[in-house]
Amino acid sequence: MALNCGHSTIKYLLFIFNLLCSLCGIALIVIGAVSLVKLDELREISDEYNIVAPSILLIVFGSIVFIISFFGCCGAIRESYCMTSTYSFFLILLVIAQIVIAVLVFVFVGDVTTALKKGFERVFENRDNQVNADLVDTIQQNLQCCGKRSFLDYGVNFPQSCCSTGGTAPLCVPFASGCLGRLEEFLDTAGNVVAWVSLGVAAVELVGLISACCLANAIRNQQRRYS
Repeated sequence: MALNCGHSTIKYLLFIFNLLCSLCGIALIVIGAVSLVKLDELREISDEYNIVAPSILLIVFGSIVFIISFFGCCGAIRESYCMTSTYSFFLILLVIAQIVIAVLVFVFVGDVTTALKKGFERVFENRDNQVNADLVDTIQQNLQCCGKRSFLDYGVNFPQSCCSTGGTAPLCVPFASGCLGRLEEFLDTAGNVVAWVSLGVAAVELVGLISACCLANAIRNQQRRYS
């Protein structure tokens, strides 16, 4: 069954867009995995929010996007109404889900940041406990910060994790930034990346969705003519 020139163009455009969606799916998986590794070290600070949930969702959605995009490529090349319609349905669900995730991240990133900052202050004040001390050291090394607001929070005996250069504490040069400020910067950046990447991928998928609907309609009309 041959489609006319315009619909054939849509078919190949849909194929190209699905390749782009596949790459977007891989990007979601990579960004979700990187943010999961970074945020996993911070979830012990606060039990109020599961801060790794958006990263896990990104990995899941990235995997689904990749699979569905492959499905869409096959539907476009084979000119299958059933496969193209099914692809369109699942793509609608994906677009809606990714927009919801982006909105939730924008709405709750401030509350999550506040909760984690309070959690870090609590852990820092109870660093006589070795578990808390190890957690503070891990955060200071990864975020390159020292103390709550500066190394002066330790007095003159700051730990080795505060050292920004070689040497042994307290004779080394400490990180200039406090961890509360660095924690806020990191979470704001991570939230923006997760949200805007989700919206960007949803925008690409929306173009593919429109093309898929046009192609499915053309295939159905063509089938009716030959039936």
